Amino acid sequence: MKSKVASFAVDHTTLERGFYLRSVYTVAGIYPLRSYDMRFRAPMEHQYLTPEAIHTIEHLMAHYLREKLGNKVVSFAPMGCKTGFYLIVKGFTSQRKVMEAVAQVCEEQSNLKEKSDVPGLTVEQCGNPELYDIEGSNAALKEYGALVRKLLGKK
Repeated sequence: MKSKVASFAVDHTTLERGFYLRSVYTVAGIYPLRSYDMRFRAPMEHQYLTPEAIHTIEHLMAHYLREKLGNKVVSFAPMGCKTGFYLIVKGFTSQRKVMEAVAQVCEEQSNLKEKSDVPGLTVEQCGNPELYDIEGSNAALKEYGALVRKLLGKK
């Protein structure tokens, strides 16, 4: 069955870790929304992110990408397959600028020490504030940050 979901059109048996422009939509026929696939893990390697690390990274990226890109960030959400995240950005921000912001957040937030270092992990702000993993998120952010810097041609 053919699907209208853009990510279902990608062959996940050959998909590698990376940062991909998945799709571009337009609002009112002119204003772009870009959906990026932030693939932390290759799907068929079966080395998925844990729910705890995913939740921690989601809080960090949702908060700090908005500091870097402002109101351009529409959404940051985990993939159900536990291999990465979707980032939706509005407007005419270049992919390179988005990738640079992601690399900066990865670098700046990959040395967390405790739960209080993660924004929004309180009972008032989160539906499951005990679901977090500092060590796992630190490791995943370091690894993904290095990959994004390499894709940008940086060390």
